[in-house]
Amino acid sequence: MTNTNELKKIFTQVSADVLSAYRGENIQPGGKTAPEELIEAIHQFFIIYERLGNQPASKISKDDISQIGEQAINCLIELASWADQLNMQREQAMLEEIALTAAHWVIRHQGEIRSLNEVVNMLAAKANRTSDQKVLSSLFHVMHDVIEHATPEVKSDQDKSDPARPWRMLNFNFAIVATRTMDKDLMIKAFDTLGRNLPEDCPDFFEEGLKQSEKAVYGPEIQSMMAEYFKKWATLH
Repeated sequence: MTNTNELKKIFTQVSADVLSAYRGENIQPGGKTAPEELIEAIHQFFIIYERLGNQPASKISKDDISQIGEQAINCLIELASWADQLNMQREQAMLEEIALTAAHWVIRHQGEIRSLNEVVNMLAAKANRTSDQKVLSSLFHVMHDVIEHATPEVKSDQDKSDPARPWRMLNFNFAIVATRTMDKDLMIKAFDTLGRNLPEDCPDFFEEGLKQSEKAVYGPEIQSMMAEYFKKWATLH
């Protein structure tokens, strides 16, 4: 979904279908934002998206890019939530895919990913739906970019009380997706990233990884590599 016109066309059709279903059910929004408002906000994002294209956002600050992206991602996720409520799984998946495209836009323009929880959940869901190594490899690179463009506050990871915090889940999923690609170079990159970002979690992670690597599908080279990482972290920690 990199072509702007195609992206807008898809969103226009999907959002119209969700809005039609919403009106047909005569649902009261309650505490949620109504689809009409969400759709209007997302159209405003597309105006900026189209204006900037792939050009450097020299006239828009990093903070503005981050805020614009955060609002777009959140609106798309809320609209996807309406699709889910209306049992429109196809439309839900497409809106989540557009939200990931909005995250790509933020990264491309050197902004920060502030809706990290939502992005992490979408990436995890997409990874769980596929076993295609090309798709997993693509997800690996997206996850790497999201890790690099998370906010400094998130990267500092000061509050470790929640084991399900988005930063931890993102780094774990990054390593797991790399493992599923069966690509040794990607695995090394992800494992070293995990070591930098979550060193306290590495002993358990690589202990489990060593057990999993004994499966025939991985082969002796990956088994040996996993044994080296396990030895490193078991010794140091």
